[in-house]
Amino acid sequence: MKDLTRISIMTAGEIISKKDRDAVVSWLNDNDVKIHKEKHYYVFQLEVQMQYLKPLIIDCKKRYPHLWKDKLKILCDGNTQLCELFLIEMDNEHSISAPTTRIKPKNKQEEELLKRLYR
Repeated sequence: MKDLTRISIMTAGEIISKKDRDAVVSWLNDNDVKIHKEKHYYVFQLEVQMQYLKPLIIDCKKRYPHLWKDKLKILCDGNTQLCELFLIEMDNEHSISAPTTRIKPKNKQEEELLKRLYR
């Protein structure tokens, strides 16, 4: 198993540029970063980094559809785990957003046309 670094809530605040504990906890909750507890509260560093960079990566994917993967590697600054997680998530987003409209042919001609198109 890869090393998944646990960090304190305040260390997460340093990553997201927030100093107030309540603001950090609010950001973590708003961005669906799970807060775990053993002896102390902690989060996984990789998850915080991913949620922090996510808006930038999504924008990059929209603006540079053919170059975003190359830019992703630069933005992840050599963190291959983070880069791979983004690639998985972005591929899943793409497949979820695919249209799911069904076309119902009204007659035989339309039915034959659909069969030819979807071969």
